[in-house]
Amino acid sequence: MTAALMFNPGCFAQLLEGPQDAVEGVFERIQQDERHGDVSLLAFEPVEKRAIENWSMGFVGAPVADAARYGTMAEESGFDSARMIADALFATLHRLAVEEEGRSF
Repeated sequence: MTAALMFNPGCFAQLLEGPQDAVEGVFERIQQDERHGDVSLLAFEPVEKRAIENWSMGFVGAPVADAARYGTMAEESGFDSARMIADALFATLHRLAVEEEGRSF
């Protein structure tokens, strides 16, 4: 199973990929974890191949300058999970994961 996680103070967005039973298991654990509140499922659909090959995580800061890096999603939703669109979130998480995979540490 692979995943990408993006967060800022007060909001987490996560993309989970893998076999349906594995994805459902992780999502169920997230929902049951009392540290999480207002968990929303934006999309659940099969894909032909995974978009994220490795696990990645990124912090979304508050500065306005970060808005360009996180695409129109920042402007359109203000990182408010109630206003996020699944396709925009997926595109942003995918791009960030690809950027992170390309970095050498």
